[in-house]
Amino acid sequence: MPFGAPFCGRCGAPLQAAAVAAAAPVYSYPVAPRAPYRTARQWTGSQIAVAGGLLAILAIVTVAISIFAVSHALGGTHPPCTVNCSPKFVTPLPESATFHSSAFGFEVDYNGAWTVRSQDANGISLGTKLGLVTVVGSRGGQPLTQVLQSTVAALPTAQWQDVKLVSDLKGAHIGDQDAIGAVYSANLIGTNSTFAQVRLAVIAATRGGVTVVFFAADPADPKNSPNGIPEGQSFDYMCSEFRWAATT
Repeated sequence: MPFGAPFCGRCGAPLQAAAVAAAAPVYSYPVAPRAPYRTARQWTGSQIAVAGGLLAILAIVTVAISIFAVSHALGGTHPPCTVNCSPKFVTPLPESATFHSSAFGFEVDYNGAWTVRSQDANGISLGTKLGLVTVVGSRGGQPLTQVLQSTVAALPTAQWQDVKLVSDLKGAHIGDQDAIGAVYSANLIGTNSTFAQVRLAVIAATRGGVTVVFFAADPADPKNSPNGIPEGQSFDYMCSEFRWAATT
């Protein structure tokens, strides 16, 4: 076909359209690969057991912290006692009896099985299962340290010998009134000049012009009893249940 001829001399086809069609390149693009979808992670039995154990430990720690916080919130404002503390009592004594002081208006509960040795308007003296306890009131005025010293000095030397201070009694109280107290050791002289080692607890407090002295003695047992006083729990119950006279 001659160059530039618009038609084919044999078939009559337009040569320009055929040339353009023949000259048009045909491109072939590669297909991009499809990204694989992530499948859900499979947990093994050991991994599930470890996760469960961690959750259990977390729950136990949470409960322990909660109990600790609640116990401190309910413990009041008094600082905790750690050394030479007075014994703590959680269960009331059975068959309790009550003494009322007509002179000073206070009341104190005690074990009904104990023996009343003497009582008057000012106080009461009791024989316990192992020892003795007295609660006596008086008109206040002296410092409590002098009251403690006077109480110990007034013990009859024919019966109470070698009286020595063992320690202060921290956390002492009579009823809801803060008090001061001390623990002493002594030899109690009995019949036929026999003697027994004993421990004494002396506690004193003042309210409304009235001073109350709590005195208790038991056979000494420093290895097995708080402050060496076997009945210290019962004595502490008396101090806790003490009720001061109402003041206006």
